[in-house]
Amino acid sequence: MHCDLATDLRVADHEGRPVAYVRVEWQDETRGERIHFQLLFTRPDAPAGTFEAILDWAEARSRAVAATLPADRPATLGAFLNEETPQHRAILESRGYRAVRFFFGMVRPTLDDLPDLPLPPGVEIRPVRPEHLRDIWEAEVAAFSDHWGAGAGDAGEDRWGQFRDEPLNDFALWQVAWAGDAVVGMVRPYINPGDFEVLGVRRGWCENISTDAAWRGRGLAKALIARSLVVLRERGMTEAALGVDAENETDALGVYRSMGFAERTRETDFRRPLEPGDPA
Repeated sequence: MHCDLATDLRVADHEGRPVAYVRVEWQDETRGERIHFQLLFTRPDAPAGTFEAILDWAEARSRAVAATLPADRPATLGAFLNEETPQHRAILESRGYRAVRFFFGMVRPTLDDLPDLPLPPGVEIRPVRPEHLRDIWEAEVAAFSDHWGAGAGDAGEDRWGQFRDEPLNDFALWQVAWAGDAVVGMVRPYINPGDFEVLGVRRGWCENISTDAAWRGRGLAKALIARSLVVLRERGMTEAALGVDAENETDALGVYRSMGFAERTRETDFRRPLEPGDPA
């Protein structure tokens, strides 16, 4: 994603306290479009008109950014909400946005009775060492390259740096599957210490789940998820969470449901074409 926080993020204050913020960013997707995302966050008690105000700013900023880029592919405005309400949806639809994709936040409310699932023949889990990171990252990028929303810049060096230096990386939790010299699948769990303070539960994240295309359908993802849940439990976690594209072409939603995860929240990706000279 391309985003300069100095110019692409704004916070809305009301009576000395923040009530909303908005961030815009863009990327060229591997499926051909250029997406100008607008991430819109509003508090439930924000004054009337706040959502429209931050959306106005985001659209204007997105158009300004779009004007600096080559017109070499279709441009689309995207809106992603932290909390979807009928009022917010109506505002977006009145401006031509339509829901195109749904995402679920899923939770496994207990880490008891975890399944013991075998790895496919020829596959082993190896401890993660620093010299493995580049191979792991490249395997993850390749595995997601055919997924909806994948970015043409996902394999760039800036993304590699973000992957390598992510503060929540905990290699001891990662479950990385190898077949010979090749990484064929992984789950990269993490624990965010702030979750306990905010949520009051010991939640671990069973995220960054990917499988090499040639190894899909062999039970590898389920086996790696099962091992990830075990290591999260060993760290004292009592539940696990993850996010999923509800229409993922590899039936990730079905896999996660079979592993005991259930939908808790839903988010929507709204989009509309961005035409040259679009009015505010």
